Amino acid sequence: MPDEIAIQQLLNRYSEGCSLRDWDQVMSTFVEEGVWEVPAIGQRVQGHAALRPAMSGFAEMFDYFVQINSPATIHAEGDRATARSIIRECGKFSGKHEALEVLGYYADEIVRTGDGWKFARRTFTGSGMHRFALLPGPPLG
Repeated sequence: MPDEIAIQQLLNRYSEGCSLRDWDQVMSTFVEEGVWEVPAIGQRVQGHAALRPAMSGFAEMFDYFVQINSPATIHAEGDRATARSIIRECGKFSGKHEALEVLGYYADEIVRTGDGWKFARRTFTGSGMHRFALLPGPPLG
């Protein structure tokens, strides 16, 4: 598989894992000491032992939370790569008729490992965040 396709699949596995709250899948996208950060709010988390509770703790505030990534711009050279992808996240706060939408992009540093491409660093830069009321309605499904 060409490197760019394999890296896009890495991005997709991360977003799918976050949306499904499959933290094993999410952790499989990072090297053991990988970094996830949001500089605008001073958030920096490093290593699987810290990443898992940080991400699952955030998700616990929501009945559902979905992350959608765009096709990324990817530059791969040897065993290192960079990628940038536009992100839209949306979710419903638990026990409330209130939702959150987050827009921005990830800038990624990615390395090739024996298990394929993995994130060494994911840095999120937000473009906008919106909280808004939801109209009550019948449950889906």
